[in-house]
Amino acid sequence: MDDVPLPTFDTYEPKVAESILSSESAMLTGLPEYLGVRTVDVGPGTMVAELDVRPELLNPFGTAHGGVLSGLVDHVLGAVLYPVIPRGAWAATTEFKLNLLAPVRDGVLQARSRVMSMTKRTAVVRIDVVNNDRLVGLAQGTVTISLPKT
Repeated sequence: MDDVPLPTFDTYEPKVAESILSSESAMLTGLPEYLGVRTVDVGPGTMVAELDVRPELLNPFGTAHGGVLSGLVDHVLGAVLYPVIPRGAWAATTEFKLNLLAPVRDGVLQARSRVMSMTKRTAVVRIDVVNNDRLVGLAQGTVTISLPKT
């Protein structure tokens, strides 16, 4: 994935990226808060977020529930766009496909998102999910960008 050039962005707001990194834990609510999602890196069209695999996130068979990976993927799918879309715009997941490649039992689950294509109204984002240096999930999704009303 790293050898494919990123699209160029009309805007990149480093202050938005810094804000996501510095105050995200205070901004998280709902499922991302429950999962313990932490954003560890943000760049122009890229984001890395992770969570600790805890016992309450495991299914009865001792592996992370697919919904945990799905929730992490959905979070980075939209959040990666905020530093590159106009202030006041809103990014909403339209759809995504997630391939679950290997079981996750412990450690840190990390999602690495990358904007592959973007127009004024939509973006396509790819996400690689890694656990203990092993690829455990691949996702690609479409995000609708709602521009602020003027």
